[in-house]
Amino acid sequence: MRANEAPMPTILDSSEQRHAGAIAQNLLIVSVAAILCLPYLIHGLAPTGDSILHTTYQYQFSRQFWSGDFYPRWMMSANKGYGSPIFLIQYPLPYWITALLRPLTRFAPTPSREARELGVYCFLILAAAGLNARLWLQKSHAPLAATTAAMLYISLPYFLAYGIYSDLAIGQLTAFAWMPLALAASDSLRLRFTAVSALGLAWALLVLSNFLTALIFAPFMVAYAITRRESNHMSLAKCVVSILVSLAIGTCVAAVYVFPFFANLKLFNINALLSLPGYELSYNLAFVRLASLHKLLVVMALCCAFILTGIAARSIRRGGGSAVPRLCMLLTLGLGVLMITPGLGSKLIGLSGLTPPVFKVVDYLPERMLAMALMTFALGVFAYSKVSEDSALRQDFTQFLLPVTACVALILMLPWSAFLWHSIPLVATAVQFPHRLCILLTLAVTGIFAAALDDCLHRQATRGGNPPAMPLMLMVVTVILGGVLTWRADWTWRQVLRNSSLVHADELHDVDHTYRTYVSQDHLAGFANLIGAVPNQVQPEEVAAGQARLVQGQGIVNVVRESPRNLRVSYSVSGQGQARIGLAYSPLWKIERTGDTSNSAIVSSSADGLVEVPLAPGRHDLELVFDVGWPERYGFIVTVVSIGCVFGGMIIQLTNSKLDFKSFRF
Repeated sequence: MRANEAPMPTILDSSEQRHAGAIAQNLLIVSVAAILCLPYLIHGLAPTGDSILHTTYQYQFSRQFWSGDFYPRWMMSANKGYGSPIFLIQYPLPYWITALLRPLTRFAPTPSREARELGVYCFLILAAAGLNARLWLQKSHAPLAATTAAMLYISLPYFLAYGIYSDLAIGQLTAFAWMPLALAASDSLRLRFTAVSALGLAWALLVLSNFLTALIFAPFMVAYAITRRESNHMSLAKCVVSILVSLAIGTCVAAVYVFPFFANLKLFNINALLSLPGYELSYNLAFVRLASLHKLLVVMALCCAFILTGIAARSIRRGGGSAVPRLCMLLTLGLGVLMITPGLGSKLIGLSGLTPPVFKVVDYLPERMLAMALMTFALGVFAYSKVSEDSALRQDFTQFLLPVTACVALILMLPWSAFLWHSIPLVATAVQFPHRLCILLTLAVTGIFAAALDDCLHRQATRGGNPPAMPLMLMVVTVILGGVLTWRADWTWRQVLRNSSLVHADELHDVDHTYRTYVSQDHLAGFANLIGAVPNQVQPEEVAAGQARLVQGQGIVNVVRESPRNLRVSYSVSGQGQARIGLAYSPLWKIERTGDTSNSAIVSSSADGLVEVPLAPGRHDLELVFDVGWPERYGFIVTVVSIGCVFGGMIIQLTNSKLDFKSFRF
């Protein structure tokens, strides 16, 4: 081989090595996710948090999905067969993906099948979150730092210990996977069809996963994209236009969910659910009660958080760089540590005017939430103090956004923000639980840690000596273990691994606890008694689910269910009659066909909120149809057209312009 051709194999080998290294690091992330979710992969979900609720939803959703109802809106077997319209507003993406897993997992059709399928889904979400986090972070940091930070992202307490092994809010867990993807798309945002479509698709995935989480994340995503515009050589005007176009594209892609959501949101009274004990906004703030200090676990968690915040405060005080972010972090640390004072948080909540929390179940949520948030924030502060003066984190305004976001997220979780939540009740109702803001804290701390580790590794490679990253890694291990012990995720991990799943769907006993939002207050007590949601009360003598009986007139009436949204009612009455059907009332139930349409309005029964249908004299057939109307039809059309346009346009543009695909790799 000639001399001038000799370097070529070296270049190719280097490229192949980088590619092999990227594959190995991605496999490492997936392996870590598998270990963290090993009990769920083997036995299914743990009996904790909302696991029973989501297992029940999945049972109903999958059964209707594989029966041909590809987007179930009415859950026909919910509430012991009386039905539920909850999927008019409930996010669909986690249930769609889990339903599609059925032919692949091929679990036996036992009562725990859905719990096992959701266990596999949790692993997929954890792995996707790690891979997408690496995708985002490797744009600005070295591969090793990006991979390590991605593994940190899926191990931080709010995601792993609380989200996976305590709360099990499936929608919010799903959003964790797409948030880094949206940030990666924001890093490459340009006023080009492919770039705005990529961000739009990420936004659509967020909306379909959990609309409230998407709204909380949206301001941070927009701010991140704007501050990254200089690296993409875009003016502010072009950047804003690109963001707006992306949000519009994403909303259109998710229109099949968004249109019916907004059109029918008025049919649901969310405040009826949020007024229950444990759902109050004040209950979900982070503070300490004097009565909780007898619990050893709470004391240990708070002591760990106090020590870590002290270490972080000492480190950031001695660190260099701009005084503004360091001062903000110190003040935020101080406000957080003050909340460890027993009773202070409760007094602030009382002074703010918020409804005081009712603690009927002693689960120590406010104390554990405070310990978790302080430990996570302390890691971010400590990592920020380890970044050198010439690092991008200190020089780039984009990265300045991360510490500010972490500070704001923590403060809004503390009772200091109770006055703000009380002054804007609309926003408070939308957010529901202030601890949701921990998603922003987790993201911000992950980004700060990646920059700090990248800088430490660079200094070690250029200067040698003792590894400067060792204190940072020790802090990481302490925070992860502290979060695991705070929520006793280790106990749950072991218990599920040793035992088969205790979570299963039982439509004869399980009820949808959100019935309070779609059953009117006048009928709430009767409906709750009917479905057995009120303990120690005798079931009334009412029509069974899915059946019918005459409550006025003489004759016979029969009901045949033709589909989840369609019932055929055959009757014969001698005079004007009224039939009560074992079906939860909703204004969307309509009479589509009847022999006599002169008096065919569906009403709600006065006692228990079931459907009542007026019957004309004689023998007739009529159909009851759950009709979502134009929002569902137009939403479906807009989604299909948008998906076709997005993927078709991206293929055409990339093909015609012969672009380098690497420039659009996220």
